[in-house]
Amino acid sequence: VKSWIDPWRAYLAEFLGTFVFVFVTSAAVLSLIFYGEINVGGVAIASGFSYGVMVFSTVHLSGGHLNPAITVALWLGQKISGVAAFFYILSQILGGFGAATLLFYVFGDRTLDFALGGPIIGVDISLATALLFEAIFSGIVVFAYFATMVDRAGPTSFGPLVVGLTIVFSTMILMPITGVSLNPARAIATGVISQAYDGVIVFVVGPLVGSLVGIFYDFLFLKKKK
Repeated sequence: VKSWIDPWRAYLAEFLGTFVFVFVTSAAVLSLIFYGEINVGGVAIASGFSYGVMVFSTVHLSGGHLNPAITVALWLGQKISGVAAFFYILSQILGGFGAATLLFYVFGDRTLDFALGGPIIGVDISLATALLFEAIFSGIVVFAYFATMVDRAGPTSFGPLVVGLTIVFSTMILMPITGVSLNPARAIATGVISQAYDGVIVFVVGPLVGSLVGIFYDFLFLKKKK
């Protein structure tokens, strides 16, 4: 038990980093909906840059996952233990709930009609299509993370920036299609608190399918080098 509790600073870093990312991203979406002062590009920049900044800020404390899909990919690639992965994901989800609660307090009841700024599947987009898009772009995020932050032969010092930019272009493409999850912690928190359960399974399963890219990267590039 002591070995589980000892890395509490890493768990706290994951909580805080995910909290900031979910709050900034969803606040940007709500700002677009309520005030219209920013466009989809603004939401994409806010999402990607906030993620990159928080990865930069937490990478020396926890590895800067801030996303259950990243954590699962690292676990599947045998980079972290199952116990660590469990507590990382728990911390990320709690961070998402903390951010969603603060969003409700700041923006008020009207946020519930828009899933607290969380992802919402676009009109005429089927669940299968949304899941496929989420899986593909989550896989791209995982690939970028492994290539720049796990693979020591890559440009590791630029890893957080690269991953953040990946979130930027993914958001610009996916915003009208899936509302952009790529991160189950955000989708679960905003969906549960606003009781907008439609599509939550897509926003969880899609990114977790994308996390399988971690296995392929580890097998094709890391183990072959060894």
